Amino acid sequence: MQETGQSINVDASGKAYMVDGTQVNQLTLRALVKKGVLVPCGKDLFGEGVTAYSISREALAA
Repeated sequence: MQETGQSINVDASGKAYMVDGTQVNQLTLRALVKKGVLVPCGKDLFGEGVTAYSISREALAA
């Protein structure tokens, strides 16, 4: 993800995918968000649900 600059997109059913179509495990996604490695970078039309995650600046600096 860091090398290609991809983000993780979440579809309407809640499944997470990389831009290239690779599915992301939900437990892995939640753990990385909880640790602050991934941060929300997109929301739905109503501004309520997160639709995309990217690597945090702190994680990129490390």
